[in-house]
Amino acid sequence: MRSEGSLLRSVIVALLCALSALLVAARAAQEAAPEPVQAIWKDQEFAFFFQTQTTFYSCSSLEAKLERILKLLGATAARVRVRSVDCQSPGRIVRMPRIIINVHAPVEATPEAYAERDKNKSTRELAARVRGDKGDPEALAAFPAQWKRVSLSRGKANLEPGDCELIDELRRKVLPKLSVRLVKDNTHCTPHQVTLGQPQLEIEALVALPKPDEPKPDEPKKD
Repeated sequence: MRSEGSLLRSVIVALLCALSALLVAARAAQEAAPEPVQAIWKDQEFAFFFQTQTTFYSCSSLEAKLERILKLLGATAARVRVRSVDCQSPGRIVRMPRIIINVHAPVEATPEAYAERDKNKSTRELAARVRGDKGDPEALAAFPAQWKRVSLSRGKANLEPGDCELIDELRRKVLPKLSVRLVKDNTHCTPHQVTLGQPQLEIEALVALPKPDEPKPDEPKKD
């Protein structure tokens, strides 16, 4: 039979192991959730031609897919328009659409970001007064945001192997203009062939934190 001293030592060792595991878990959770940063909203508009050799989309399906991806990357009320002579009918398949993207997304509140946002401040204020728009002071105020890892794969983005060229075009032409950081790029598209595997792209995106009285993005809204 074990002596009381041996049993006590075993209990202490077990407690120390449990405490060590808790500390490791707490440290990992802290590292996984970076500190919030101050951010401001930035409106952007840019255009690009989407060229594909394998998968062709209708205007409506292409808009829906782009909106879903942009919202995952932190954009709010993303408005995506496909402007092309072939886009007169939303359900018509387009070969090389010209895409106009309007996004309202957070950027870190740096002096450079404030200066860029306020470049045409007087002109915008004059136009707002002409329209009778008093404006929303909160829309210009800084707010807390957090860098969040986002995986552009099947999941929430609902991507398929045929979307490889679309993700590759976004990676080259759109992501450099947004407040994102490329973490992992496993997007390898085969020319003139549908890629067998799903496109895999991991990104850190700046996402606005919910206000205290708002549900988290993954939580349902309360009645």
